Amino acid sequence: MFSKQVYNSVIFQILMAMMLIAGMALASMALAVYVTINSKDDAEAINLAGSLRMQSYRIANVLSRASEGDLADPKQTLAREAEAFSNKLYQSSVTQLVEESGNTPLQQSYRKVVSNWENGMAPLLPLFSDLGQEPVWVDIRQRYNQHLAAYVDDIELMVTHLQRNAEGKNELLGMTEGVSIILIVFILIFFVMKADSNFVVPLRGLVQAAEQVEKGYLAHRTSYISDNELGLLSQAFNSMTASLEAQYRNLEQQVSERTDKLRKSNLALNFLYKTSREIAANPNDLQLLNFFLADLKKVIEVEQINLFIKTEPDYPDYELISTAKDKASVSLEGCGINPGQPLNSGIRDVALALKNRNDEFGFLFVRATPGTELDSWQHQLLKTVAETLSTAFAFHRTLDQERRVILHEERSTIARELHDSLAQSLSYMKMEVARLKKMIAQGFEADQVEAAINDLQQGLNAAYKHLRELLATFRIKLDSPDLRSALEHAVEEFDQRSSAAVTLDYALGNYAMSPNQDIHILHILREALNNAVKHSGASNICLHCTRDDSGEVVFMVDDDGVGMPDNPEKQHHYGIYTMRERAQQLDGAFSCSSRPTGGTRVELKLKLAQANRLHGGNAYNADNGDNGTGKNV
Repeated sequence: MFSKQVYNSVIFQILMAMMLIAGMALASMALAVYVTINSKDDAEAINLAGSLRMQSYRIANVLSRASEGDLADPKQTLAREAEAFSNKLYQSSVTQLVEESGNTPLQQSYRKVVSNWENGMAPLLPLFSDLGQEPVWVDIRQRYNQHLAAYVDDIELMVTHLQRNAEGKNELLGMTEGVSIILIVFILIFFVMKADSNFVVPLRGLVQAAEQVEKGYLAHRTSYISDNELGLLSQAFNSMTASLEAQYRNLEQQVSERTDKLRKSNLALNFLYKTSREIAANPNDLQLLNFFLADLKKVIEVEQINLFIKTEPDYPDYELISTAKDKASVSLEGCGINPGQPLNSGIRDVALALKNRNDEFGFLFVRATPGTELDSWQHQLLKTVAETLSTAFAFHRTLDQERRVILHEERSTIARELHDSLAQSLSYMKMEVARLKKMIAQGFEADQVEAAINDLQQGLNAAYKHLRELLATFRIKLDSPDLRSALEHAVEEFDQRSSAAVTLDYALGNYAMSPNQDIHILHILREALNNAVKHSGASNICLHCTRDDSGEVVFMVDDDGVGMPDNPEKQHHYGIYTMRERAQQLDGAFSCSSRPTGGTRVELKLKLAQANRLHGGNAYNADNGDNGTGKNV
């Protein structure tokens, strides 16, 4: 039993395949190593055998030079070349290769070369003749050359046999490698076929089972049964799917319940998002409130929702917005609501007051479907909706009051500036007209009358000029999204209107103030830039927006012009007075002085607590009765 399990084991079968393939590979590599070691001197032997041909020609060249008398000692040179030929022929790797090869044609060709050398070529050379007798080199050269061609052919045949011997070794290696590859391929094919039946088929069944489980068919089971690892895996897979099927049936109901809760939560979140974005922007739109109540009814799934609202807390009557079909039958008393008394919410009915601090803006009444009760999430959602509506009504009421106060303050500023400037100029001209009438009635000189008329004309021109300045000032509005953009537009405008270079140095970062502060600061800085452009005669004007060491906001308009006159506020110009008055409204410090390096500096400094009031502070001010200007409404 144990041996059958081992034999059927996937690991054992893979190991057998790997061992067979590894054995074939090792045998092939061993043969390759053997052939490589046995062939290491073949190239050298072929090279030396080939060099014997050149050595024969070298001997022929020595004989030719000796016959021509070019050599001083031809015998010694000839003996050296013959010795080199003998060494290559007898004592080199050629001799060893021929002896070890066992190749009969190679041995025969080698012995022929040796025999021809010993019996035919070497005796022709005067190597052992008497030293006193001078050989005839011309005859020796002719006899040597007659046998040279045949001898070189013998050497060529030996080289060919050496080459074929080396090629035979390589062919043997190639054939062995080819046989090994073929055997390995057959082994692989055998094991692939075996793996297809033992591995692929059960694995394919497992994959199909996994796909069925992925599609939700948890009742699917695998049919493969075996003693190997895949059989155990199939059994484990079947057990797992059975367990998953049981758990899935138990969890399916819980998931359905959770999904329903999540759907309702998602609807509630979307509804709250729409409420905060749309209702908070315009809570007094009755059509929008009708859509709002219809959506709320769908979200919390109730029978009826009634909204009793009033835009002013002290207003006695209520505006009714209801989802009921018969709205005429809906009333405060029918909903059990008595203004001024605590609200009583039952199991089915819920009444919530739209109240912000001490201001009451109405009531929200919700009636559940008969036979049902409101859940905790429905109560929480209704409470959040009531708080959102209360905050929206309070915010818009406070915002309207703030706008009224800002409009009143701006009109008061206009009235003061008209009274302090244009009204005084008109009073002056009125007195000049009365004086002119008296002069005409009393018969004054024409020159005196003409001088009075000129004074009247100058006053009229000054009043008209100041009126145009006031109109240009009061037409300023803050169209930009923030103060920085408005200042950039103002600097660009004055830079185009003036020959001076007007620049902006803004280093406040993300520093924002209330809209009321923005408009006052813009008026002051535009007036300062206008005075610098018209009266300074400067070449460079720069608007600096920075903070000092204490963190306070500082606005400065610097120019390199003629500087400040002695009495700048007494020359029919009221701009400095107006700027100082606006700075006082901002609870800031205003100064206008000459610079030590030349020119004029106009400086506005706002206190830290006043400058830190951001745009988002309006909602905070609404709860505290502050209109954004520091005054209670």
